[in-house]
Amino acid sequence: MPRTRTYPLAQHPLDRLPGKPECSLPPSARTYLTVVMLENSLRLTVPYVKGRLLDVGCGRKPYQKTFFAGATEYVGCDYLSDRSQPDVICSALDLTFPDNSFDTVVSTEVLEHVPDPQLAFREMCRVVKPGGYVIVSTPLYWPRHEVPYDFFRYPYDGLLHIVKEAGLETEKLYSRGRSYAFLGQVIQHVQPSRLKLVDWLINRFFLWCDRNLNHDALTLGWTVVARKPVRPASGT
Repeated sequence: MPRTRTYPLAQHPLDRLPGKPECSLPPSARTYLTVVMLENSLRLTVPYVKGRLLDVGCGRKPYQKTFFAGATEYVGCDYLSDRSQPDVICSALDLTFPDNSFDTVVSTEVLEHVPDPQLAFREMCRVVKPGGYVIVSTPLYWPRHEVPYDFFRYPYDGLLHIVKEAGLETEKLYSRGRSYAFLGQVIQHVQPSRLKLVDWLINRFFLWCDRNLNHDALTLGWTVVARKPVRPASGT
């Protein structure tokens, strides 16, 4: 009997990918399962990247020359710190750009650190042009980090609610792995061995399970592609 899907809109980023997935980390890295799912979900957003692009919370701009390379212009904004290289210094809660300034707005692994995510989404919606796309990745599972600025995790319904309330329409939603990727990453966070072979075996086993056993009750996180609707011109 087919299993009922837990998250009806969500697609697994590796489902149609033959062979081994690409990843910037080796399979022996402890965070491999998270990164392989994140990077391959972002790879699927490439067709939605176009024109002038704003990267909200850009950090050191890790995807400027890869997944966001299709933009004709790249602008990164963030707070200024030893971990960021922003072109424009500003908060995700107060983007210092006019309305409808960008064709694409992206924000990767930032929303969990924003104290008012609803306002951040509204700001991203404000600065993107009608018909443009907002691409956001955010975790559902990850240990506490960036202390004391680790505020939120986002379940399926909560994320879709925030997107809708911001005035955006969900175009695509990618779940970053199923239950076995989730379990494998949790094991990597708690298992005591420091042997690379052990890490490699854990990652390979749980990745195989995740791709072949269709159990989706758990996921590591989400990558969402949302579109700002084009409003019809008002009649005279």
